[in-house]
Amino acid sequence: METIPKTLLIDSLETMPDQLEVEEVIEQIILLAKVERAKRQIDNGEFYTHEEMKETYRKWLE
Repeated sequence: METIPKTLLIDSLETMPDQLEVEEVIEQIILLAKVERAKRQIDNGEFYTHEEMKETYRKWLE
């Protein structure tokens, strides 16, 4: 299960309109969780460089 800091969620909600759809809140939470996961992956070195991805795609296209 993904986690996000509560303060990040509160800050995000404060930028949204006073009346909003529940689905919008859920989508925002999911987006924040994905961004936080990506940040953790980058911090842990769990990513591919641009050159590594170009090489991977080149192999796929062979």
